[in-house]
Amino acid sequence: MKEIRFGLIDPPVIAQRDITVRAATSNQNPEPKPLECSGLAWVDGYLIVSSDRHQHLLFTCAVDLARMTIAEPRPHVIISNEQNLLDDAESVTVRRRPDGSWLVYVMCSLSNDNRQLPLPMRRHMLRLALRPGEPFSFQGVTVLGAGKIRQRVDREFKAVGVQPYRTYYGEHPGADKNTYRWGNVEGIAFTPDASRMLCGMRNPLFGGAALMLAVRGADDALTAADAGRFEVTDVFPLDLDRRGVSDLCWDPVTKGYLIAAAKSNGPKLDDDQPFPPNTLDSALFWWSGHKTDKPVLFATAPDMKVEAVCRLGTSRFIAVGSDEGDVSEGREQRQSVLTIMDFTGVAR
Repeated sequence: MKEIRFGLIDPPVIAQRDITVRAATSNQNPEPKPLECSGLAWVDGYLIVSSDRHQHLLFTCAVDLARMTIAEPRPHVIISNEQNLLDDAESVTVRRRPDGSWLVYVMCSLSNDNRQLPLPMRRHMLRLALRPGEPFSFQGVTVLGAGKIRQRVDREFKAVGVQPYRTYYGEHPGADKNTYRWGNVEGIAFTPDASRMLCGMRNPLFGGAALMLAVRGADDALTAADAGRFEVTDVFPLDLDRRGVSDLCWDPVTKGYLIAAAKSNGPKLDDDQPFPPNTLDSALFWWSGHKTDKPVLFATAPDMKVEAVCRLGTSRFIAVGSDEGDVSEGREQRQSVLTIMDFTGVAR
């Protein structure tokens, strides 16, 4: 098993860079705020980076695999209408179309905010098409509410007794500072045949296991602007050693899924309990894609909060994004770090 540490360039880690750049968080809020890395996807020489703090843009970050250099991320405004903002955009994935062009998908967490508010823009899903020939030029931006997915999953939760997620928010005016968040979807990836979108939940856990959702009809729903076409076909547990999913992606090299996993803060149960805890226990797993197979742990990150993972094309390298801040759970510090590491598979 490998170990990834902050600031240590030692195999299997090949390169690492602090990518904490600042940008406005919406079109109407020009104050620059630090990137809060929440997802990664690879397209022809650069990473697309989502930030759960930035509601109207995506970042791109060029990576030269021959020289193993990482450029400074650049922000790109993708939403000009404040009605369609992405609040708590936790995951990004891409899909290559038969004509070679790319579609980019961004999913918000579906959670309530730290004040327990069920804000519509925390349930948004976005799709856009990349134009060929430019590092990041796009068209056909579509934003759709994906609350139907949450409603369907909520019925499953109630049927089997999954308890909604709560965590501490000291500024909440109510007596109980452990506010209701419902849960968090933090990773999305299409199956290789693109027939389903897998969604990984960071919380809640069920019996110590992470929860995975299989969703059909995402493209149909986005094309028709009809959320009723989202169909949750399965909800199942995945054993990540009492961690939740903080990201996942299909890996064409190893023919399985890469999963970034970590624990969540959870509620504060005692006045003397240190909070937020510094025990998120981030780790990386490889999973076959069969729900009965246990994922294989292949790396830990003792002093980093891993939020994103993706394969860099068909190379032997993967990218890992860490984010040392989380405004919704009381970690106000900001530092996003990109780590490139060598990973060619696990023993099977």
